[in-house]
Amino acid sequence: MHKFNLIENANDSLEHAIKHMGPIDQNGVGDWKRIIVDFSHVIELLFKEKLRQIHPAFVFDNIDKYPSKDAFTVGAEKAFKRLQNIGGITFSKDEVGAVNTAREKRNEIEHFEFSISEDEAKALVGQALSFIFTFSEEHLLLDWKATHLKNKRWYILSQYTEFYSELLRKANNKIEAEELYSIECTSCHNDTFSVDYEKCMVCGHEEDVLTCKWCKVPYIFSSCEYGKDAALCPSCEYKDGYASANYEKY
Repeated sequence: MHKFNLIENANDSLEHAIKHMGPIDQNGVGDWKRIIVDFSHVIELLFKEKLRQIHPAFVFDNIDKYPSKDAFTVGAEKAFKRLQNIGGITFSKDEVGAVNTAREKRNEIEHFEFSISEDEAKALVGQALSFIFTFSEEHLLLDWKATHLKNKRWYILSQYTEFYSELLRKANNKIEAEELYSIECTSCHNDTFSVDYEKCMVCGHEEDVLTCKWCKVPYIFSSCEYGKDAALCPSCEYKDGYASANYEKY
C-alpha cells in the first residue's frame, strides 16, 4: 500500500509544479494551469498540517465528527480562517492576497473557463511560491528552499519571486510618482489597481471602475455580487444586505 502524509502529499504537488516551471518566458497556458492548481493544493495541505499539529480534530470540517474516517476534511478557505481564529496566526495583507489569488484562480480552472495573461500568471506564481516557502519554514520548520532550489532550479525559480517583487516595486513607484488613486485589484489582491487607468499596475488586469452611488468611492465591477445593477461598492453592498436582513433599511 502506498501512502502520503500531509507534508509528503504537499511536497509531491510542489515537486510536480516545479517540473512545469521552465524558463519564465517559455511556459504555455497548460503549464500555468498545472502550476496554479498544484500550488493551491500545496497551500491547502500545509494549512491542514498546521491545524493537525494544533489538534487533529481541527483538520475536519465538523470537528465533532473527529475521529470518524467518514468525516470531510476542512476546505482551504475555512482552514485559512481557522488558523487565524484558533491557531493565532497573523497573516500580512500580501500573504492574504497570495492565498486568495491562488484559490480563486484554482476555482476558475476547476469549475469554469480559464484565462490568464502572461503577466498575471507570472505575478501569481511569484506570490504563491514566496508564500509556500515562507509559511512552510516559519510555521512547519521545513527547509523546502534547500530541497527544491538545487542546481539550475534556483535560477529558474528565483525568476518568479524576483519578477513578482520587481513588479510590485515598480507598480508602487509608478503609483507614488504619478499620484495615482489605487484600490485593491480583484485579480492579484494588491492595492495597485489604478482607478485612472482602470488597470492593475502589477498583474495588468483590466476592468471597469464604477462609482458607488452611496459613498461615492470608486470600486471594481467584479468586486461586488450585484455589480452595475446595485451600483454599490463592496462595503455599501454589505451594509445594504445586512440592513435588509435585519429590517433596518426601511
